[in-house]
Parts: sequence; C-alpha cells; structure tokens
Amino acid sequence: MPVDYDNLIEEIEDMGKRERQSLRSNLVVLLLHLLKWQYQPTQRTGRWAGSIVEYRRRIREALKDSPSLAPYLADVFVEAYQDARQQAAAETMLLNETFPQTYEFELAQVMDENFPLR
Repeated sequence: MPVDYDNLIEEIEDMGKRERQSLRSNLVVLLLHLLKWQYQPTQRTGRWAGSIVEYRRRIREALKDSPSLAPYLADVFVEAYQDARQQAAAETMLLNETFPQTYEFELAQVMDENFPLR
C-alpha cells in the first residue's frame, strides 16, 4: 500500500499544533494560579497549590516528550501571561491593574517546584 505523504505531513503538522496549544494552555493555567496565589494570599488553598504542582508537571512532561517545544514555551510566555492576567482579574474580581503589566519572574522561576509554595 503506497504512503500518502501529503496526508501524513498534514497529520504530523496537526499533531505539532495540538501539542503547542496544549502546552500554551497549561502555561496560562499555571500563571493564573500563581497570580491568584500572589495577589490573594488570604484565599490560598491546597487546591491552588495542587493546581500549581499539577500544571508544572504537565508542562515538564510535555517538554520531556517533545524537547523541541522548549523554545516555543519561552516564545509564548509573555502572551500567556497576558491571558492569565486577564483571567485572574475576571476570576478574582480585582482590577486588571492589580496585576503587573509584565510578569515579575522568569520562566525558570515559574517552573521551579519550590516557587512560591515554600
């Protein structure tokens, strides 16, 4: 049976898009919970801490499975932060200005398992 290279290439490209979308989505959720953790200290719960741990794990696993996605994660960091900032304002009912225009930490800190939980 001959290989349909056009369809194979399209499927591989689609898989890459889905992986990037999932990685970006996981980063947004991680940043969202870090913002809520930082700006609503009286509302902190084990659920937020668990979410931070869970989304870091998802990102680490995605990068382990596809190391070539690491540059993409860095490329979308600023955009993902803006989405997380907007969602944090909506979920917390705090003004958008409550959250810094640019994230105060580096991607390495965001991915550090001890930050800011310990």
